Amino acid sequence: KKILDELKWHPKKNLKNVYIVYLHRGVPGNRIIVPAENIKLEKSFFVLENKEGTSTRIPYHRILEIRKGEEIIWRRRKT
Repeated sequence: KKILDELKWHPKKNLKNVYIVYLHRGVPGNRIIVPAENIKLEKSFFVLENKEGTSTRIPYHRILEIRKGEEIIWRRRKT
């Protein structure tokens, strides 16, 4: 969350071309990649809005990577 907050609120940074890779069991590879521009940051989760107007809450602990273009700017440590 700290990294996403910094990208969103720092005057010299932004969420353009930033992607979040998160764990979603049941899809191929158990990963989904979403553009960070399409999310809303909350205290313990981020919110994805879909085209139909419904939203999904994803806990921050499910984030596996944060990418800026092809560069990985944060990766969850393997345990």
